[in-house]
Amino acid sequence: MSKCSNPDCVPSIFCHEGHEPQSLCPNFHGNKANAEAGKVSKSKAVKKSQLTWDGVAFKTEDLSKVTYRNLPIIIGIMGKADAGKTTFLAMLYTLLLRGEKFEKFNFAGSKSLLGWDELYHKLKVKKNRVAFPDPTPVEYLRLHHLALKDRLLRLYDVFLCDASGEVFSDWSQNRDDIRADNARWVYSHSTAFILFIDCDDLIKRKNRAKTEIIDIAQMMLHEIKDRPVIAVWSKADLKEEVHEVIQADLSNELVSMFENFNQIDISNFSQDDPDLLVHENNIKVMDWLLARLVEPTALGFQIQSSKSDDPFIYYKGR
Repeated sequence: MSKCSNPDCVPSIFCHEGHEPQSLCPNFHGNKANAEAGKVSKSKAVKKSQLTWDGVAFKTEDLSKVTYRNLPIIIGIMGKADAGKTTFLAMLYTLLLRGEKFEKFNFAGSKSLLGWDELYHKLKVKKNRVAFPDPTPVEYLRLHHLALKDRLLRLYDVFLCDASGEVFSDWSQNRDDIRADNARWVYSHSTAFILFIDCDDLIKRKNRAKTEIIDIAQMMLHEIKDRPVIAVWSKADLKEEVHEVIQADLSNELVSMFENFNQIDISNFSQDDPDLLVHENNIKVMDWLLARLVEPTALGFQIQSSKSDDPFIYYKGR
């Protein structure tokens, strides 16, 4: 029976490291003889592990542990504090665990499963009530990894950034603010962006909340080029309570600012099952971005190049 020494791999479906055929992967044991030869005790396996990753969410300096095999897709999640950015990540993973799928890509594993699981366990969804993950600490910047495969079984590495909303607020007022290092990294390295609009905040703070969103959006224009942006109206189960003039003005301003742009409503409160705002639109956020980042070619798909020249991103090993 075919076996793999990598506990995150399901070789009957795909190779976690992207090897085709699977027999080329050093972790793969294609027959009983190879499997027996490769057996080691669990204690020795732990001591002699050659894994370069530990399952937690990535730090920026760790990206080369994955990017040696692929040009990565990095999704910058932008928005003020408490806008729902981390909750979106938790809901996205929850939906994937539930069996929801992206339109043109299949989930093919993750090298940050412990990080995803931490988000999942902090998001407690019950009828008419959701216990949300804790706010992201100001100094925190982590990247959650998804390995995806297209219909031709080509592998893509996607990273979703998780940073504190405070750093984006500081950055929106001063691009060079010393407190905005994480915001600068996200902006300069991302291939695409999700801009969060907090409906609850718009209800409570009205034009003040709208102005803060526009400030972040205007700073994003600095070197946006053709990078896609999708505006996510979070907590959209409350959207009807947002003043219609504020809602229309904000939407129209964003449409006029970005060329490669879309907007969508999401929520974490289910009224039905399935619920459009929860079970469909959270997934559609990624579907829209992936459709614009991975271009169809005669041989399959090709990732559009990132503008970043960071050596960690392009490191391919020796």
